[in-house]
Amino acid sequence: MSDEQDKQDEQDEDHLDLEIQDEEEEPQPVEEPAPSGLKAKLAAKKWLIIAVAFVLLVGSAVAGLYFTGMLTAKKPHEISMVLPGELVYYELPKITVDIRPSKGHARPFIRLIMQVELQGESAKTAFVEREVKVLDAIQTHLRSLTVEDLKDEAGSERLRNDVVLVINNLIRPERAVTVLYKDIMIR
Repeated sequence: MSDEQDKQDEQDEDHLDLEIQDEEEEPQPVEEPAPSGLKAKLAAKKWLIIAVAFVLLVGSAVAGLYFTGMLTAKKPHEISMVLPGELVYYELPKITVDIRPSKGHARPFIRLIMQVELQGESAKTAFVEREVKVLDAIQTHLRSLTVEDLKDEAGSERLRNDVVLVINNLIRPERAVTVLYKDIMIR
């Protein structure tokens, strides 16, 4: 019996060895065919593509910040500002000009007495030097207007802004702040 039992034990051991060997053997992974063509080239250069995309992203962010002025803008405590000189007033001579005729107004004219508010003595000097040109430019502008252009408060403000623009164009780089009406009559 011991022979039989030994045989039986040997068979059981062989059977266990086979099972252990079967368990130890791992299945070999099936190799997929390597990608070919464009996929293979892109897979090989994946890190290069990621690096280029990152550089482009950072570069465009820096360029955006630079062109919006966020990288070069002065800090609030670094702002430099030129304070204007004391305001100076200069009275223009009376201006009487025929304006363009319109329906219901056969021979309209405008009479103005104005005072110009200038920014400092240097602006006044520049204005006085060019006063003849300024008066000519104002009269030329007035001749292009109609009674309807000057009719209401908005027309009066438009005229004020136009006169200031005319003056500023002629006395540049100096500056007129505004024009004050002493008398305005439209007939």
